[in-house]
Amino acid sequence: MARADEPDYVFRDRHPERHDVYALYDMESERSRKEFQCFLDLPYGQHERMTFDLFPGRRNSPLVIFFHGGYWQSLDKRRFSFVAGALRARGFSVALPNYPLAPGVTLERCVAAAVSSVPAVFEALSRCGAQPSVWLTSGHSAGGHLAVWAGKAASQMPQLRTRPFAGMAPISGIFDLQPLVGTSLNRALKLTLARAAGLGPVNQDLPRTSYRLFVGSDETAGFVGQSETFRHRLSDAGRDVIIQRLAGRNHYTVLKDLLSTDSSVMKAIEDLIGTGGGNLANRRGGEKSPELR
Repeated sequence: MARADEPDYVFRDRHPERHDVYALYDMESERSRKEFQCFLDLPYGQHERMTFDLFPGRRNSPLVIFFHGGYWQSLDKRRFSFVAGALRARGFSVALPNYPLAPGVTLERCVAAAVSSVPAVFEALSRCGAQPSVWLTSGHSAGGHLAVWAGKAASQMPQLRTRPFAGMAPISGIFDLQPLVGTSLNRALKLTLARAAGLGPVNQDLPRTSYRLFVGSDETAGFVGQSETFRHRLSDAGRDVIIQRLAGRNHYTVLKDLLSTDSSVMKAIEDLIGTGGGNLANRRGGEKSPELR
C-alpha cells in the first residue's frame, strides 16, 4: 500500500524543538506534582500500565479526565502532570490515566482500558470526598481518540449518570484511523482498514453532548483535516461542536496553552462545563486537602 499519508503523521525528525518542549513539560509537570496534592499510580486494572494519577479538587469541583498521546505506542502520564497544574489552579479535579500500549496489546484493548479507567477515577474521588459536580474527557493526539471513546462509553454507564457529562475536548485528536494503515506507524498497531474504520470516532454514533475541538494552525494537513472532518460529521449529526485553531502551534507545542490558566483552551473548557472562570475561582478558597480512604 502506498504511504501517501506518512508525512502527515510521521514527523518527529522535522521538529527537533520537541526535545525542548518535552523538557518544559517535564519541568512543569514536576512543579504541578509538588504544588498540588496528588495520588500517583492508582490502579484500575491488572496490567502494569492500568494506573492513573489523581489531582483532586474540592467536593463538587468539575472533573477533567485527560489521556496522553504517543500513537498508542509511547509516552506516559507523568510527562503531562502540567495539564493538571493549570486546571487545578482553576478549581478542577484532574485525572491522568495510563493505558497499555501497542504492540503489546491491540488498539481495541487500549480503548477498553481507557473506558474502564473512568469509573475507577470516580470511585477514587468518592473515597477522598471530592465527588465531581460535572465531568468531561480530553486528551492529546491518540489521547484525543481515547477521550472520545471513553466519553462515549462511560457517559452511558448507569453508575455515572448521576454526574452530568459536559462533553469532550480533544486536542489535535485522531478521529479517522484509516489514513494510518498505510504508514510506518501501523507496524506496531497492525490495523486492517476494516478495524481502523471500526475504531474511528468519525464512524460512530456519538452522544448528544458538546464537543470542543482544538488543533494547531501549524500542524500538518493530516491533523488539521482530522479535526475539520470530525467537526463536519458532528455538525451534520446535529451535535454542539466548535473547533478552534491555535495560532502558531504545532503538534508538539499545542499543549502549551494548558500551561496557562487563562488560555483560550482553558476558557473553552470552562465554558463547556457551564461555570465560567468566576465560579471556579470561588471554589479555590479555603479548601482542605482530600484524603484517599
